[in-house]
Amino acid sequence: MESLPPLTSLLAFEAVYRTGSVTAAAERLGRTHGAVSKQLQQLREHAGVALFRKRGSGLEFTAQGRAFARTVAAALDEIRAGYDELRRQKGQRPVTVLASATFTRTWLIPVLSRFNLAHPDVDVALQMVGPGGSRGYSGEADLTFSYDRLLSPERWHGSVSLGDVEIGPVLAPNYPYSLKDGVLAFQSRIERRNNEKAWQAWSRLSGISVSSQKQQVFDHSYLAFQAARSGMGAVMAPRFLISGMLESGELIAPAGFLMFEGGLVVRPTAPAGTPANPDAMILLDWLKANASP
Repeated sequence: MESLPPLTSLLAFEAVYRTGSVTAAAERLGRTHGAVSKQLQQLREHAGVALFRKRGSGLEFTAQGRAFARTVAAALDEIRAGYDELRRQKGQRPVTVLASATFTRTWLIPVLSRFNLAHPDVDVALQMVGPGGSRGYSGEADLTFSYDRLLSPERWHGSVSLGDVEIGPVLAPNYPYSLKDGVLAFQSRIERRNNEKAWQAWSRLSGISVSSQKQQVFDHSYLAFQAARSGMGAVMAPRFLISGMLESGELIAPAGFLMFEGGLVVRPTAPAGTPANPDAMILLDWLKANASP
C-alpha cells in the first residue's frame, strides 16, 4: 500500500487552498511562512507531481494540485465533523475562538487564564487567524476577535466592543528619527506581512507623512515588535499589545497614537449573532464584564 504524506503537509496544503496564500495559511496555522513553504515542498516531493506554479510573488495551483486540494479539503472536513461528533458524545464541545497569534500570546491567554479560574468547567479551543479577524475560516467556530482598525475599519454587525484601541508607530528610544513639518522620518520601516497598508492608513488618518528608506517584513506581529525593540526600525503597533515595552522605556511613540473608540471587538461567528454553543455565551458575557485592553 502506498504511504501517505505527513499529515502536517496536508494541513498546510489545505490551509493554502482555503486562504489563497502561504502567508495567510501560516497565520491561520500559527506557523511561519518558511515552515508552511517547507511543508508544501515536502508534499510535492512525496507526490512527485507539481502542485503549484509561481505567479508573481505568490503561488498558483496547477490543475492537478487544485483537484487534489479539493479532495484533501473534503476529507479533512469529514474528519473534523467526525471528531466533533465524537467529542459531543462525551459532552459539550469546547468554545472555539479565532484570534491572531500575537494577540493570543500577549493578551488573550492571560485573559482566558482568569476566565478559567472563574469557569473551570468551560473548555476553550484557540484557532489562529489574522488580526482583522477571519472571514475565510471554514471550520466550526464560536467567537472571533478583531482589533486592527487600520486594516479593518468597519465594525461587524453583532460584534461586542471590549474597549478602545490606540495604534501608532513605535521604535527604540535610541533609534534615529525626526518629526518635523508633519513628516515622521526614519531609516527602516518594519511591517508584518500583508500589513503594508497599515502605514498608509495611519498617515491618512493622522495627517503625518512617513518617510523611510527601506522596509523589513516579518511573518508575525510579535516578531516585528521585537525587531523594533532591538533597534531595527519603526513598527506600527496597538498600544495594548506593547504596553509593557512602553512602560519599561524599551519602546517610545514619537508621534503618539490614534484612538479607535470601541476598536477591540469580539463577534459571535454564527450568522444569527448568538453562538450555538451555550458555553460561548458564558465566555462572551464574562468578557464584557471582565476584559478590556
